[in-house]
Amino acid sequence: MKLCIADPPYLGRAVRWYGQGGCGDGHGKGQADNHPDARLWDNPASHIELINNLQSNFDGWVIALSVHSLSTYLSVIETDSRNGIKIGVWYKPSALPSGSRIGNHWEPVIVKVPNQRKGRTKHLRNTKDVLIANPNRKGFVGSKPVEWTHWVLDLMGYQTGDEVIDLFSGSGSVTQAIKCYQQQTVLQFTTDQGVAGNAGTILTTRIETTFE
Repeated sequence: MKLCIADPPYLGRAVRWYGQGGCGDGHGKGQADNHPDARLWDNPASHIELINNLQSNFDGWVIALSVHSLSTYLSVIETDSRNGIKIGVWYKPSALPSGSRIGNHWEPVIVKVPNQRKGRTKHLRNTKDVLIANPNRKGFVGSKPVEWTHWVLDLMGYQTGDEVIDLFSGSGSVTQAIKCYQQQTVLQFTTDQGVAGNAGTILTTRIETTFE
């Protein structure tokens, strides 16, 4: 199957964090990157076009977004368990403080689960629609922690042999986490077949520790 993880510049925050003249976390400092076309992602039409692309070209997909843009996405996405659309919650216990009196400790993700992978089966990992994980504190602003990428792959029902596209690969963290997950999945499959044994478990542990 063809799966996609889309983590675009968040609606209303694109120029701030990625565009020319953006303020970052204040006075132009802390910008993640600088792109002349970042302003396009502050237009709701760009996000709706992204949805149409995902719907047309992928069997399963995930979109990262802020709570403030949830209404834009849901205006064109029908949320119905029968069509595989799910809303997940990423809860961030130690989210950065802001100028708001009410702290923002969660972000939604919209998931399209492939039709063949909605039900329980021994070949797919059972998972929850809530992830508790802290955001990255170093490196590219807005990059997702490895736990986030592994969680959304579980939500989509990834299986060995699936193609996974990282549609916005700015920091490289999602692409790296996908490769780690794929290696673990192959090792787990081999272990389940009774070939790798303890060696598979040891190697899986080593791969996991590289991201800690």
